Amino acid sequence: MPPCHTKNFDIAILGTHPPYTIAARYEEQTGHGLFHHDALQPDWAETIQILGQIHTPPSERFILNVGGLLFDELMQGGIRDLWVEARAAMQSTHHLRLRLDLHSPAIAALPWETLADPRRRRTLAADRSIALVRTARDVDFVDRSRSLQSRLPAKILIVAAEEPDNIDATTEIERIRASLAPLIPGQIELDVLVGRFDIHSLRRRLQESRPDILHVISHGEADGLYLWENDELALFNASQLAATLSLVDSVKLVFLNACLAGQPDDTTPFASLAQRLLQTGIPAVIAMQFAVLDRAASEFAGFLYEALVSGPCPGAIDVAMSIARSSLYISDPDRIDYATPLLWLNAPDGMILNLASHSSIAEAPGDQTRRGVPSNEPAPPPSLRLEIEEKEQWFVQLPPSVRPVELRFDYAQRKKQVEKVLNFLRQDHATQQAAQPVNFKRVHERLEIFNAERYFIDTLLERLRRAEG
Repeated sequence: MPPCHTKNFDIAILGTHPPYTIAARYEEQTGHGLFHHDALQPDWAETIQILGQIHTPPSERFILNVGGLLFDELMQGGIRDLWVEARAAMQSTHHLRLRLDLHSPAIAALPWETLADPRRRRTLAADRSIALVRTARDVDFVDRSRSLQSRLPAKILIVAAEEPDNIDATTEIERIRASLAPLIPGQIELDVLVGRFDIHSLRRRLQESRPDILHVISHGEADGLYLWENDELALFNASQLAATLSLVDSVKLVFLNACLAGQPDDTTPFASLAQRLLQTGIPAVIAMQFAVLDRAASEFAGFLYEALVSGPCPGAIDVAMSIARSSLYISDPDRIDYATPLLWLNAPDGMILNLASHSSIAEAPGDQTRRGVPSNEPAPPPSLRLEIEEKEQWFVQLPPSVRPVELRFDYAQRKKQVEKVLNFLRQDHATQQAAQPVNFKRVHERLEIFNAERYFIDTLLERLRRAEG
């Protein structure tokens, strides 16, 4: 099994008020339960306020208790059985991607990144093999996201607004530059914009650079970022920034190193800056749900890019996120810093950069060529698990239409897209069965499209079933 093999453990929390419905899925198995908490409840509102106090660390015990409460309420009955099975299936070469689809704003506002198994007395953040990500693909708010993976050389644009309180942007930029150094200039191109720039200057630089990754260093609020305007700092709201980024379809990842830019509103759907950016089609956004010290933010960025380049799964943003989170936890478990960054990932996997030449995936046992021993034999193509029969069984069980008129057209179009991709995959499967070569990259893209559309359709149908029941 390749070292970067990752399995998804999907949990959706549905409904508008408690008790909410939990729907879990792992390896085609499902589990259900009820969730009774949300951020509007006084106890949780107070807890979130305590966690967000930047100058008064809440203590490791307090954070573990918060995460343990969420864990026990989430992992109940059949869902816990699935979780135990998933953990048991993990080996040293496996990663588990825990994907949370949180429909209600009051649910999304809970501090899920603190999740901790109370029986183990261990936060999930300390486990580098578990990547906790959020998805936000509710059909009412988010269209299908663009492809996640970038073509090399990947372009990274770092923008840092000059700030009177002296945010240490220089240190953070140098840490990022050092982390990326092994890939510069062949695989990574780095561009930097620093100073008193306004939103129009940002737009022009984005259009000129057309980056794959945008890294923003600034002060922020839940619904915007501070940039310059008329020689003073001004808050540009989420709508303005989303409109700016919608003009540049090259961006696959936005890293908002700005306090509170990822904090969900507990009453209004998709009100935060991070969530608004997802609506533009950007498939991955990293943002902060609490205020964070400059030092911790800089350390996290350094850990993240180092893991993205030279970690166990080079190019995988979700795995890099889990490693950076774990590293920050080790640095100071009494602070909430490690649970402050959120990763919104609207993609079936987290592979953002194609760094196969630097990956341990390429170092299969017995592969003498990749160990530096010359060979005249071409390297065999990677194996592909198409699982055509399972995909066909899923497709034939889809209803011909859905009841809400406003969703009928979108459902029909997505179903048509799935059928088209499935036909291509059938051809690829036949080619593979005939022991003929296939275009690995093209087939991988088809699988990514199929899985993304499948998840979207499954989420929609589950939501409609809950509404009718």
